This record gives sequence, structure tokens and C-alpha cells, in this order.
Amino acid sequence: MQNESDYIMRQIKAFAEGLGYIMSQRKNNTDTEIVFHMAEPLLPHQLELQQLIAKKQYAAVAKRLLALQYAMPEGDFFKLSVWFYDTLNQRSDTELQQNNYSRSAIIAGLKQLQMLQAEKDQ
Repeated sequence: MQNESDYIMRQIKAFAEGLGYIMSQRKNNTDTEIVFHMAEPLLPHQLELQQLIAKKQYAAVAKRLLALQYAMPEGDFFKLSVWFYDTLNQRSDTELQQNNYSRSAIIAGLKQLQMLQAEKDQ
């Protein structure tokens, strides 16, 4: 049970199962592949924003995000913004309020992103 909740143990188990499968196959069977999950690379400025989120400086992150709008490619900005609002949306209302942020601010930010996307599409 404990091994199932440990990320490293799950990875070792999956690797061992894949290796066991390959070794149990005939030698001339070449259509088997092992695919390793790669973590998605961080977006530009994502580490900086993660650090501010860890310090629970949500308003500062939102302000910094807006400052980055024209400093990075549009696609990356939208991905970073969606990541930010999704991350905050997972917080409780109490935690957001204790750190001077609100669920309505998340909704407003997402609406602003939606308007920017609509402008871009026109």
C-alpha cells in the first residue's frame, strides 16, 4: 500500500514490469517498446511564479504575470496564465482570502484571458 503512494517506487515497479515483459518475450520479437514518461519542461518564468506561490504571494504573482504578457510569446503566456489560475483554483477559499486573493479574482483573470484570446483570433 505504501509503495503505491510513493512516486519513485511506482516508477521502479513500472520499469521492472516492463523489463520483465521484454525478457519473457522471444528474442526475435522487436515490436516491444518501453516509453518513459518525461516531465513537461517548465514554461518561461514558471519557476519564478512557483516560488511566489509557495510564499503565498498570490497578488504579486498575478501582477508579475501581467507584466510578462508582452515579454514572452503569446502561446507561452496563455499556457503560463492558465497554469497559474488552475494552481490557485485548487486552493481553498479560506487560504485565498488569508493571502489577499479571492475566487472572483481567479474568475476575472480567466475572463480577461478569454478576451485576449478572442482579440487574437479576430
